Amino acid sequence: MLVTYGPTLLVDIGFDPNYQPPPHPNLPVPGIKGIHALVDTGATESCIDSMLATQLGLPVVDKRVVAGVSGPQDVNIHLAQVHIPSLLFTIYGTFAAVHLAAGGQPHRALIGRTFLSRFTMVYNGQTGDVTISS
Repeated sequence: MLVTYGPTLLVDIGFDPNYQPPPHPNLPVPGIKGIHALVDTGATESCIDSMLATQLGLPVVDKRVVAGVSGPQDVNIHLAQVHIPSLLFTIYGTFAAVHLAAGGQPHRALIGRTFLSRFTMVYNGQTGDVTISS
């Protein structure tokens, strides 16, 4: 599974305009729960699938060129919160809307190195175990 899908987290995604980041104790109200997100060490920032961002009605705040394996492309930039229940952690701010589903990717979000800079990830290729801890 690890070879096929990579390190995957279940996340909740949405835009809750009333969400206040720590030290406030509230969690964002998600638009959808239990979405598969790939922890992608090759991605600088975290991204959300473009079709999912549209489906959830995430606010578009900008457009930008991003580079991926298919080369550069213009994408919408959305406001959102991505909550990771297993780590009790919320990523909030802007997310590029990239074409994951359209490109055949089984994940609907990518969790990049800006997230990983706060955590330790141990990837054991022999056993298939991935551990993320603070």
